[in-house]
Amino acid sequence: MLSKIFLMILTSFVLSFSQKLVEPAYGLWGFGITAIDRNYSATDIRYSPSPLIFGGYGPVWIEANRLGYTFFRSNSWFASVAAQIRSHQFRKEDPGITNRARAFEAGIQLGRHLWGNWVARLALLHDVSASHKSWEADMQFYTHFFPGPFRILAAAGVQYQGRGLTRYYYGTDTYRPQAAFVTELESILTLPIDKWGVFLGFRLWLLDKQAFLSPIARGNKISNLFTGIGYYF
Repeated sequence: MLSKIFLMILTSFVLSFSQKLVEPAYGLWGFGITAIDRNYSATDIRYSPSPLIFGGYGPVWIEANRLGYTFFRSNSWFASVAAQIRSHQFRKEDPGITNRARAFEAGIQLGRHLWGNWVARLALLHDVSASHKSWEADMQFYTHFFPGPFRILAAAGVQYQGRGLTRYYYGTDTYRPQAAFVTELESILTLPIDKWGVFLGFRLWLLDKQAFLSPIARGNKISNLFTGIGYYF
């Protein structure tokens, strides 16, 4: 009898704790597969399982590889502290070439709501992980469409990568690139099914000559395709 009472109390405690733990979560939390084709020579498409979150937890918003905290918001403007993992520019396959590690970057992000459903967002991010020890300015425009049962995110942006960033990822002993511009395009298609969502996304980076003329580069494109299923909180 005592064991049954203890089990009931323990179960109630676990359920209550789990509910309190889940309550701050919002948006689509999913898991899927990512396929990334980097523009380094002698590299293949890299497939990896990965968590994919498009929402947040309490005051922290999460957008795939970027997260942050919004400390100011008005009808038109918003400002956040933000951080991201640079997961599309890294290299560690070839022993004859110095590894280019993933960088963890942090900074500030300023946004404004435009006409219709469009938003403009400027992020200034600096490497805080002592990888490339440089910075990036990222200007992005994005919007959402809702055709039929689908939800579509469409985004386009331009990034200015500091000289240290470009040299870290594409420089060699004989090639010293300067600061570079990168164009980024992104689209995510989601099909909500009750509390679940099936999603398919694509990101494309188009690099300028500072990167793709590098002797360790292969072309001027980096592409990232991801798909998975998630739960709406």
